[in-house]
Amino acid sequence: MNVKNIRSRKALKFLGLLISAMVIASVSAATYNMFMNATVGVTATELSFVEKDPDFTTCGGAITDNGQKVTFSTMNGKPGVEAIYNPVDISNGIGAAHNIELVLDSWTGAAQTNLYSITVTMYNGGAPQGDSIVLYPDSEGTPSVTTSGTVSIAISETWQVEWKVYWKGSATVGVDTVDVYLLLVVS
Repeated sequence: MNVKNIRSRKALKFLGLLISAMVIASVSAATYNMFMNATVGVTATELSFVEKDPDFTTCGGAITDNGQKVTFSTMNGKPGVEAIYNPVDISNGIGAAHNIELVLDSWTGAAQTNLYSITVTMYNGGAPQGDSIVLYPDSEGTPSVTTSGTVSIAISETWQVEWKVYWKGSATVGVDTVDVYLLLVVS
């Protein structure tokens, strides 16, 4: 047998295997596209925020986005005194019962040394619904409660939202402020 002949056969076999492997790999690695189309419309909102006077006006309340967003620009407490406000309600006007959860998104009070606490509680006819969100500055050493937990609001119910703001006596008017951002998660 000729060595050159043996090498040629091995090379041909190897070349055949290599070509087969490339064909298999190219078929396996084939890419393709998938498509998704949607027509997106608008439907009625089922839950919304509703003004609760006189505290809504006192707290500088504004409701926007078809009742889906509420802001307060002048919710002020007094140094050394707990201030209690009931500025807004949550209304489930149409549709069905919903699970809701009030959740802290963020706040700027973690480093605030002149604040005792801010407490936000949902009530149904005077009965608390879920846990109160209680925000403590880091200096207090007590961990904050950042969610109400999931609770169910029935159709045609309106719940009250209460805010308790408690500044220390050392708080300074016009200087000490805290911003609180909450989310109402509806499912």
